[in-house]
Formats: sequence, C-alpha cells, structure tokens
Amino acid sequence: MSGPARWALITGGAKRLGRACALELAGAGWGVVVQYRSSAIPAVELLDELRKVGGEGAALEADLTNAKGLPALIEDADNAAGGRLVGLVNCAARFDHDDIHSMEPETFEAVMRVNALAPSLLAKAFAARTPGRAGCAIVNFLDFKLANPYPDHFSYTLSKYALEGATQLLARALAPGVRVNAVAPGYVLPAPDQAQADFERLHDSLPPLKRGVTMEDISGAVRYLLEAEALTGQTLFVDGGLRFRSFERDMSFL
Repeated sequence: MSGPARWALITGGAKRLGRACALELAGAGWGVVVQYRSSAIPAVELLDELRKVGGEGAALEADLTNAKGLPALIEDADNAAGGRLVGLVNCAARFDHDDIHSMEPETFEAVMRVNALAPSLLAKAFAARTPGRAGCAIVNFLDFKLANPYPDHFSYTLSKYALEGATQLLARALAPGVRVNAVAPGYVLPAPDQAQADFERLHDSLPPLKRGVTMEDISGAVRYLLEAEALTGQTLFVDGGLRFRSFERDMSFL
C-alpha cells in the first residue's frame, strides 16, 4: 500500500496550533486528516501546503457539538486514511471569556461539550475502531494555567481540568492498545482581540526562561507524544516555565 504508513486525525486542524501540528506530522512522514467546522478555505489551503512538503492529507467537516456524529468522524477519518489511522490529536477548543460572576449555564455547557465531552467520545470511538493496530496514541490539548490557575476563562479552565482527568482515566482504560497523553501549551498565541504589539511585548518577557513558546515548540511536543511508545498518562508542559508564575488575570489583561 502506497502513502504514509500511519495517519492522525487532528480536530481543529485547519488553523493555529492544529495547523502547526498538521505540518509537523506531515514533515515527519505522517498522513493527516484535518477536522474543521467552518474553516473550509484554510483547510483546503493547508492540504495544498502538505502536498508541497511531500505529505498527504484529507479534510473533513464535522460539528464537535454533535455528540452522536462523533463516531462517524472517526470512521470517516479512518476511511480517508485507508485504514491506517493510529493517532488522534484533540486540539479543537472553545475559548469563551467569562468568570464566576459572568458565567452563564449555556456557555458553560457549550464549552464543556466541545472541550471535554467531544475528546472523550472521540477517544472511545478511536479505540473501538483501531484494535490491534500498532502505535495507537491520543494527545489531548490542555493549558499551562491548570498548574497555577487564575479566575479568567472560568468555563474554559474547568473544561480543561475535566480533560486532564479524562486523560488519566483514558490512559488506564485504553491500555495497552492506545496510549493517552496531553500537552499543556504556554502563552503561544495572542488572546482573541489582543493587539499583536501587546502580545509581542509579553511573549518573551513573562516566562522564567525569557523565551516565548512557539507553535513549532508545541507541534514538536505533540509529535513526540504520538511517537513515544513508553509514555502514557503524561502531561507535557511546554510553557517556558510560565506555570511557575502567578497571575491574577489572563495575559491579555496584563
């Protein structure tokens, strides 16, 4: 069978960190299936980029809020991969701003559905679809703030705590067939509506290492976790040590 021997599905893979992960994996010989909801044009453009670097890819439109449709997403991704799907990267997330005073039940439930329920259901369907395949692995996206939380993005942060717990539970439940790990990125991209100049002012000054985290740092960590056959149930913080600092507000308010 021609083409990559192993493929990964990346949710939210058309833009930002998902896109960086797709390019990283393609450069290392992986085939990539990119899930998107409304980013059809960036997804198509990304597939062109993957081909230019000698990679192979496919794009699938799917709504992660539709819990009943998630097993079909895994099935479609596996079919697109020619039955060689062995990786799942749960990158897609909602990042609504709220705190305990402004939090509304509707927002809380919507964030939890995308950030915690969908990755769990996808992991369930992935494990059911890939029994007996070598090298199966899941990487969940968490957040450095879990190590030293502040009250902004209340619903989002709680959803990442839930996904952190799911990572531990899944690592036990799916062993030995599927490894499950997580990456916790630091301050790698501007917050929504944050000015680029403000982001650049803070990016290298905040981490103890005085070196801001790049998207390539994150994507390299994701590839490592997908390929590290002795690791499961681990969270890799890629934050320049930022979790050792305490903040009262989100980066965009500093």
